[in-house]
Amino acid sequence: MRQKGKRAFVTGANGALAKQTIIQLLQKGVTEVVMAVRSELKGEKARREILAATQLQDEGVLTLLSGVDMLNPSKMETALHRLRNERPFDMIFLAAGFAVFDSDYQGVNYRSKRFEKTVFQNIIGGHFVYRTLDTLGLVSKGARIVFAGGEGARGIFGMIRKPQFDTVRSFQNYLCLESNALPNYDPMNALGVSKFVGALWIRYMSKKENKERSFIWFSPGMTAGSVSIAQLPPLKRSVFRLLFTIMKYLGVAQSPQRGGEKFAQCLLGIVGVNGAILGAPKGKVLGRFTNQIPLNTQIEDTGLQQALMELLDGAVAKRESK
Repeated sequence: MRQKGKRAFVTGANGALAKQTIIQLLQKGVTEVVMAVRSELKGEKARREILAATQLQDEGVLTLLSGVDMLNPSKMETALHRLRNERPFDMIFLAAGFAVFDSDYQGVNYRSKRFEKTVFQNIIGGHFVYRTLDTLGLVSKGARIVFAGGEGARGIFGMIRKPQFDTVRSFQNYLCLESNALPNYDPMNALGVSKFVGALWIRYMSKKENKERSFIWFSPGMTAGSVSIAQLPPLKRSVFRLLFTIMKYLGVAQSPQRGGEKFAQCLLGIVGVNGAILGAPKGKVLGRFTNQIPLNTQIEDTGLQQALMELLDGAVAKRESK
């Protein structure tokens, strides 16, 4: 039996993991999912695939919200305001964002600052979505907000360097590309930093926001088949596909379906409490859910958390004051 009235909002909803998560939510009784996507064409394709997989009739269970470009707050604001006066969401899944595959740092100019692009699309965009939905009264009192984490937040040996910052200033410099002393750019290291920043965000929000809501950083473990791989140059795309095939064969990567099952458990409240930072065990990229904070204790650095939030809320406040 379907759970009456349960609503979910999912960013990056045409991604492989997000699609599988939506399928699981609908199969487990969630009444409605709003699929927030950048491209209406890709979003509609994903919507049809989900309806086919769940064998549900299109009776308002899936609503497509296009124009939610995580790199463009102005477009996001316009899109999100189309939901004004609707019922609040019980679950918000911030699933959009991936690595920026380039030879050097890329920036996003916003509110007189130039933000590092991977952080912007993973964190700043997600924060903007949450704040806008909340301002519109679209977040329920007991909502669960889940950020799609990744083991890169604590570092993955041979793949992603452990994200660490010597000072708050060096952290701010990285976020806003304000220093000539930044480390050489590596897309996977940048992805790791973005997941680390997401953990800072979740820890701060879990302590400072509405106490009846739950903010959870959750990684289901290494998952093959991300839609973002299709956007890579041919050679890199082939390398990643081969890598994931080998990892699945060795049992250190899982299918999007299995990853989606785990995300659905988190969104439904089966796994994870407010403030949880959950991922694979130390030295592994797949396995039982483990607290990630001891694996990178800077996640608990209140100075970094505060610096991040001043930057995020400063940008949002300027936007709302226009």
